[in-house]
Amino acid sequence: MTPRRTLLTGCALFAISLASLIAVDWTVAGGLWSMLDLQIYDWGGQVARHSGGLYGLSYRNQGLRFTYPPMAAAVFGVLSYLPLSVLKCLATAGSIASLTAVSWLTWGALGYPRSPDRLGAALAVAAFAVWAEPVQQTLAFGQVNIVLMLVVVADLCLPDRARWKGAGVGLAAGFKLTPLIFIPYLLLTGRRRAAGCALATFLATVIASAVLLPSQSGRYWAGRVFMDPYRLGNVAYVANQSLYGMSLRLAGNPQSARLAWFAAVVIVGAGGLLLAAAAQRRQEMAGMVVCALTGLLISPVSWSHHWVWMTPALVLAVHRAERTKAQAAARGRRMAAWGGVLALLFVFFSRLIWIVPASTVQGKGMSGPWLLAGNLYALAGLAALGCTAFGIARSPRPRGMARGSRARLATPPLSPSPGDPGL
Repeated sequence: MTPRRTLLTGCALFAISLASLIAVDWTVAGGLWSMLDLQIYDWGGQVARHSGGLYGLSYRNQGLRFTYPPMAAAVFGVLSYLPLSVLKCLATAGSIASLTAVSWLTWGALGYPRSPDRLGAALAVAAFAVWAEPVQQTLAFGQVNIVLMLVVVADLCLPDRARWKGAGVGLAAGFKLTPLIFIPYLLLTGRRRAAGCALATFLATVIASAVLLPSQSGRYWAGRVFMDPYRLGNVAYVANQSLYGMSLRLAGNPQSARLAWFAAVVIVGAGGLLLAAAAQRRQEMAGMVVCALTGLLISPVSWSHHWVWMTPALVLAVHRAERTKAQAAARGRRMAAWGGVLALLFVFFSRLIWIVPASTVQGKGMSGPWLLAGNLYALAGLAALGCTAFGIARSPRPRGMARGSRARLATPPLSPSPGDPGL
């Protein structure tokens, strides 16, 4: 396929996908996307501007609270001057554009040069990924997950010599705490300056929010609001696809689940970060995805819409499968690689986590096959870590392989050269 045809195919798929989204939204009564979380962001921004009780109130007395750090409240305070209808358009367009940008950056991090082929591939991945359950949930709630993912990916794709590498991680963590997992990742991969920059930027967001919103900042940090996962709602709810959510559904009570989760955090957290560092020595994007996956697993709450990191994971999986073809690998290895792609599509496009009966969707009384379906993302995440560890153990990094060596985009467009170091 020629570069021009690849680009045209990607553009066509992207246009068809967006048109289908709009058409489906118009045909559904009330629309597909309530953007409830965006409404809470807007409300939180208005409360932050006018009073000091942001973390003591709930949205329309529905028990739904603003849970992000004060820096996010300050940002939403500025955005709350815009009409909600404008915010909804900006959130949707920004998320879809960010999804495409993440796909573009991921292909680049895997060694593919800037070309029409790469742009077409980025658009094609975005066209498919927009229908994945985590992305659909992000759009439906008006969440910021994809935008924050782009900030982190763009930051970590900078050359290690870049002066401000790490600042994006710090900014994202100041907005939402989960990106903090990338600071120890930077340390373990020998990029101490970037880790220091990330930490300094995060602390700067804390100081800035303390100046702008002193009472809210005091309540959030000194009052340890950030340590209470139950402020986020029922954490045993099936949408919480973290190890803690899975432990609650398996154990049935918070006391037993907490002990299991503490042990899992130590084992999976430490092991996952070490695994991410080992993966990064082979390919930057592989380390990044493994680190993000580790963070999703060990966080107390990882709603299904937090799992938008399946987008770079999908690109990475396709890259590996195409690489086995370019290297004329054994048939079994090729089948295993494409099996990984299909497994990823099944997990995140099947919506299997939502087939559990309504009586157990809140995490109570779940048993048998519903435990498998209701914990699918977390189980798949553990399996992915295990497969990554197995793959690294089976194929140690060749001596003399240069970090960041580039792959040329050959025909077919997604086939890298045999010398590409990607996992």
